[in-house]
Amino acid sequence: MRVDYDQVAPRYDQYRRGGGPYLSVVTRLAEACAAQRVLELGAGTGSNSRYFLEVHPCLFIGLDLSAKMLAQACAKPINAHWTQACATQLPLRSRSMDFVFGCYVLHHVQRLDDVFHECARVLDHGGVAFVTSPPDFIRRHPMNQYFPSFARVDGARFRSFEEIASNLKRAGFDDIGSERVYAEPVPIDQSYAEKVANKFISTYDLIPPEEFEQGLRRLRADLDTHGRLDTDMVWESLVVWGFR
Repeated sequence: MRVDYDQVAPRYDQYRRGGGPYLSVVTRLAEACAAQRVLELGAGTGSNSRYFLEVHPCLFIGLDLSAKMLAQACAKPINAHWTQACATQLPLRSRSMDFVFGCYVLHHVQRLDDVFHECARVLDHGGVAFVTSPPDFIRRHPMNQYFPSFARVDGARFRSFEEIASNLKRAGFDDIGSERVYAEPVPIDQSYAEKVANKFISTYDLIPPEEFEQGLRRLRADLDTHGRLDTDMVWESLVVWGFR
């Protein structure tokens, strides 16, 4: 089962605003490359693109498979070139980019080798950076208690640092590293439940519908009783990079 991003595009920005704390790491890496030509893979509606360009103005290309996600991006005042294409067949000349990044895109990729070799091909110099979810964070996620399939679904999609690094190395990248980034704690309250109800992350689209509805009812019932859960939500991201 795959997520239909054309279908979710109209509501995507309402609950996914972009600009997470991981972007400070991504922009720092772009600055280290003195990147003047930047490609974002899985740019979606351009939310992260906008934040990136505010910190690091450049010639910017945002690529995504979903036409409707890109239509949302085109409607925003972002100085970018939007391209509908697959990350395994980039419609760009070799050595035409200085930096490539993607935020929460690798778990949609079946073959990392294909994507990383394409990244290596289009890079003149510089590097890549990819934001992903650490497997141990997935296993500790507070929503596991409400959705038994949560860790199974994302555990099957998100790769470890070791797997990503190994694929980067095979594609010709060196100086491979990573940094874990933590968002500010937010309460798990009715507002958070509303985001879950609207499936603000793709995980919820992949949980069986009956399980999702039952888990959502249990979550809302607990919040009706207590107002908020004892545990806050602290989102953890892993930024993995490599250079050429």
